[in-house]
Amino acid sequence: MKTTLFIAIALMLLAGSSFAQSDSKKDNSIGFYIGPNFADIDIQSPELSVENHSGHQVGLFYRQGSFIYGQAGLEYLKLQTNLMTDSAAGAVDIKRLQVPLYGGINLLNFSKKLINVRACAGPTVYYTLNAPSVNPEFSTSDFSRLGINGTIGGGVDVLIFSLDAGYTFGLTNLLNDGWEGKGNYAFVNVGLKF
Repeated sequence: MKTTLFIAIALMLLAGSSFAQSDSKKDNSIGFYIGPNFADIDIQSPELSVENHSGHQVGLFYRQGSFIYGQAGLEYLKLQTNLMTDSAAGAVDIKRLQVPLYGGINLLNFSKKLINVRACAGPTVYYTLNAPSVNPEFSTSDFSRLGINGTIGGGVDVLIFSLDAGYTFGLTNLLNDGWEGKGNYAFVNVGLKF
C-alpha cells in the first residue's frame, strides 16, 4: 500500500508541475474524445478467474503548456469482464467516473498547430458509480468505490483531430471482501480539440 501511495503522489506531482510551468508561450486547448478500452483485469485470488472483454470511455479534457504540458479531464468509463468462481459465473460491467491528470511532453512542439506527437503519464482518480453483474456472487458493493490508477500513453494531433492510446495500471485493489485484483486496461481514443 505504501508503494501505491508513493507512486500516486509522484504521478500527481508530475501532472501538477506541468500546469505550473512559467512559460510565456503557453498553449491552451479543450477537447472531447471517445473510444474503446480493452480490460486486462489481473486477479490474484486463486478462487476467482476472469475473462476480459472490451468496453468504452467518453471524456472531456483541458490541456495547457508548450513543450511540457499538463492535462486534466473528466471521463465516463465502462469496463466489461466476466468473473467466475467455483459456483457461479457471469458478466460484470464496471462503470466509473474518472479524473485523469497527466503531465507530458509535446515532441513536435515547433509544428504543434499542424501536427504534434505527445507522450504523457499521470494518475487517474476514479469513483465506481455501479457494477451491475449477472454473476449472483458480485454486486456494486464488492468493488472499490474510490481509487487511483496510473496511466502512460501517447497521442498524435493533426489540426483539430487527435488520436490517443495508452495503458492504465490498477494501483488500487479492484475488489473488496478479501478478493484481490487490479483493474488494468488499454485504451484508444479519437477526439477533437479546440
